[in-house]
Amino acid sequence: MLLVQASSHRHGAPGTVAVRFARDADGRTASAHREEMALAPDTELLRLPITFVAADGSVQHSPFITARFGETETLLVLDTGSEVHLLTKELSDIIGLMLAEGEEGVDHSGATMPSWTAGSVPMSAGGATLSLDDVVVIPAPGPFPGWGVGGILSPQHLRTDATAVLDLVDDELLLVAGAAREAAERIAARHPGGTLVTLPRDGRSATPVISAALDGFPPTPTLVNSGGRHTEFDVDVVPGLVHATLERLGGGVSGSDVMGSVVGPRTVLVGDARLAVPDLALRSGMGYPGAMLGMDVLRGTVVACDARPDGDVLIWLPGGVAVATH
Repeated sequence: MLLVQASSHRHGAPGTVAVRFARDADGRTASAHREEMALAPDTELLRLPITFVAADGSVQHSPFITARFGETETLLVLDTGSEVHLLTKELSDIIGLMLAEGEEGVDHSGATMPSWTAGSVPMSAGGATLSLDDVVVIPAPGPFPGWGVGGILSPQHLRTDATAVLDLVDDELLLVAGAAREAAERIAARHPGGTLVTLPRDGRSATPVISAALDGFPPTPTLVNSGGRHTEFDVDVVPGLVHATLERLGGGVSGSDVMGSVVGPRTVLVGDARLAVPDLALRSGMGYPGAMLGMDVLRGTVVACDARPDGDVLIWLPGGVAVATH
């Protein structure tokens, strides 16, 4: 079953989508098994500006890039929480994709929605052409047309032989050859000082799932989610933490409500660093992973990850956002 999971807006419509989809053990979907040209590690393949401003002028929490499909230009969300690339049905109709009926999706709220498969779709951005493999097409979430957003990219799957570097300090997306660990020197050179944390992934997901802990509680699998507004923990992984009355945190891509509680400032332990969360959200029924780091803590950092479930996630944290614990 395809699971489509929308990241929450606390007081608005859904902002992005995270999707679980069948991938092989190395993080590739079937059609992504193709020979890639050997490149020296850390060779820069792509550099694009990131914006948080939608086409209607509104400022959103999610990072966007601008891309073209043929003659059609659109904004795309950069969502590390998505296992696949997603395009909206509306954009698909405009650019004339050939679609096959897909599996029924289940969004963040538990509601179902249709999906289609589009195979590989060429996309151009920054003077480069990329092939988006195993694209899934879904009806556009409510605000996407007004925002000028035509879909969601899983940045770690733009190329199977490369690392996506989301520089949320200088607002740039870089695609560099090699594994995430090999991008460490590049990140350190871009941002001298601060703390660069290397975090092993848990090997279970095509999304960057690491081990993190809410201060005072055991570690739990935690998604590094550039598509999510809030840092969220499942109530089951923080037993005994008192939470407030349920409120609407946002909506699934189907429009159904996502409910949870906001419990104020908390600290999350990530490797050798402490992240200050301004307003932690608690939810029930998150399943695996039981927590996620959202843009409330990732904005102002640098995140690097590749397609390998058993690889690493690099997070650069400036002073004031993280303080080393030793």
